Amino acid sequence: MALDASTRFIMKMFSKHYRQTALAMPDRFSKREFGFMFFDRQGMVRHTAFPTRASLKKYLIEQTPAHVYYSCAYYEKPDAQTMPEKKWLGADLIFDLDADHVEGAQNMPYEKMLERVKEEVTRLVDEFLLGDLGVPEDELKIAFSGGRGYHVHINSPKVLRLTSHERREIVDYVTGTDLDIDWVFPPRPFEIGRFKDRVDSDKKRTMPSLDDGGWRRRIRKGINTLLDEIESMEPADAHAKLAELFKESKREIGKKTVEGLYTDLFGGRSGKRGVDRMRAENTFEVFSEKRHSDAFLDLVDKRVRGRMKGETDEPVTSDIKRLIRLPTSLHGKTGFEVIPLTRQDLTGFDPFEDAVSEAFGEEEVIVQCDKPCDVSMKGSKLSLDSGSNSVPEFAAVYLLCRKLARMGAEG
Repeated sequence: MALDASTRFIMKMFSKHYRQTALAMPDRFSKREFGFMFFDRQGMVRHTAFPTRASLKKYLIEQTPAHVYYSCAYYEKPDAQTMPEKKWLGADLIFDLDADHVEGAQNMPYEKMLERVKEEVTRLVDEFLLGDLGVPEDELKIAFSGGRGYHVHINSPKVLRLTSHERREIVDYVTGTDLDIDWVFPPRPFEIGRFKDRVDSDKKRTMPSLDDGGWRRRIRKGINTLLDEIESMEPADAHAKLAELFKESKREIGKKTVEGLYTDLFGGRSGKRGVDRMRAENTFEVFSEKRHSDAFLDLVDKRVRGRMKGETDEPVTSDIKRLIRLPTSLHGKTGFEVIPLTRQDLTGFDPFEDAVSEAFGEEEVIVQCDKPCDVSMKGSKLSLDSGSNSVPEFAAVYLLCRKLARMGAEG
C-alpha cells in the first residue's frame, strides 16, 4: 500500500513516541487481549497477547499502529482466536464518556467540546462513582481518551465478576433510567374525614430533601435550580419558558395550566408563595389543582431528571469483553496521547498542553493548509494561513492527524 507523505510522517513520529515513552501497562496485562488498527492497512488485528512490557513496546515501535486497545477482561488464554477458547476470568468496570453523550457538545469547537466533556466526567466521578456508589479513590483510574472524551476504570475484586446485566443496572442508576417518581415523591395517606364506621383518606406527596442521599437529593437540587431560574424571569418570559420545557418533555399543556402552575408557585406575597413554602417546609402541597401538581411532577420526571443524570456509554460499561484504549498510546485521529489521570490530575488537565507527547519536538515542519485555522498547543498560539505554513513538529502531528493540514513540498 503506497503511503502519502503525511502518513509516512505521522508513522515516523508515532514510532518515535513509542521508542521514547515508558508504557503504562494495565494490571495483569499478560492476561489481557490486545487489539490494533493501522495507518497502512484495513481492519483490526486482535486476539494478541504480550508476556512482557518489552514485547509490546517492540511491537509498537516496529508496527506503528494508529490505535492501541486492550481488553477490560482477563482471560486464561488471551491470544486464543475464539472467545470461548479464551476462558473469561473477569473484567474491570469501564465508563466511557465522549461528546456524543453530552448534549450540545457535538456542535462546539473541538477545544470547547473537550472542556464540556471534562465537566461531565468530573460530575460522573465525584457525584456518582466516588459519591453515591462509594468507590474507593485508589480503585478508580481515569484516562483522557486522546480523542473526544474520557474513560474511567474501576479495578476491584467487587466488580470483577459482575455480569453484563449487573453492569447495565449500574448504568441505569447513573442515568436515572426508570427512576420511580413515587419513590422520589412518596405519597403519604392522610385522613380527610370520618362518617360512622368509614374513614375517608387521601394522599399527600412529600418533597425530597437536600439531607437525603442519592437521587432524592439530586432531584431536589435540580428542582431548586429550576425554580430559581423561573423565579428570576418576568412572568411572561416565565410562562414562555415553562411552555417550552413542557414541549421538550413531549407533554401537551394548555396556556391556562401553565399560568395556573406559575401562579401557584410564584403568586402572592413573598414568604407566603408556593415556592417559599416548598423551600421552607419541604412540602409539595402548594398546588391549587391536581392538573398543576401532575404537570409539575411530569416536568421533574422529564426535564429535571434529564438535567441531573450522569452520562456514560451504556454498551461500553455493560460489555464484559470490551477493548479500550491503552494509556500512554497515541490516538491516530489527533496524535494526542491517551493520558492516565488521578482525580486530582483531572481538575487542571488540558489536552492541548498535557496530552502532547514529549517525544514530539519543536523542530519546524512545513505543512499545507487548505483553509486558515488557529491552534494553541504547549504554550504556542499558531495562526495558520491557507497554503504553506511552518509549524513545530508537535503541532504538525496534531494538524496532520486531524486532517487540518497535509505535508508540504519540503516536508
